[in-house]
Amino acid sequence: MKQISILLALTAVLLVAGCAPPAPNPDQMIAAAKELDQKWLEAFNAQDLDAVMDTYLNSPDVVSFPVGGDVVVKGWDALKAKMATEFSQMKGAKLTVSDLHYEVGGNLVVSWGLWHMSMPMPDGTTMEFDGRYSDVKKEHNGKWVFIMDHPSMPFPPPPTAPM
Repeated sequence: MKQISILLALTAVLLVAGCAPPAPNPDQMIAAAKELDQKWLEAFNAQDLDAVMDTYLNSPDVVSFPVGGDVVVKGWDALKAKMATEFSQMKGAKLTVSDLHYEVGGNLVVSWGLWHMSMPMPDGTTMEFDGRYSDVKKEHNGKWVFIMDHPSMPFPPPPTAPM
């Protein structure tokens, strides 16, 4: 009887282990993160608010540290309002990214890189901005989403001393 109990326990352990989800594959996670970045970039450049917001975790836990102004934006609804305001102030802005890096940690992908934005001004000139970013992505309910983003711009260089 003792042998049957041990055999049943071992069988149960093997069945449970066989039902466990497979360990995340880092290469697949990075590929999914790159696809998410591309989807976000295309939506941003089209100023498609709904498509941009579709790339974020729809949760009060999503966090953004925007360039200037707000220190932190918490929650999907607040982030959507912030993005809507930004789009209204940046008509025709186009963004590119470069020097991209991706790192897998557990079930998260952390990425960082550089960005450049060109924004047409009402007087016909174009303003150019350069910055850097970092973000965290994860798979949620079978879909990759941002859970945190942090674009930033470096401070301008200090003024030079008069000669």
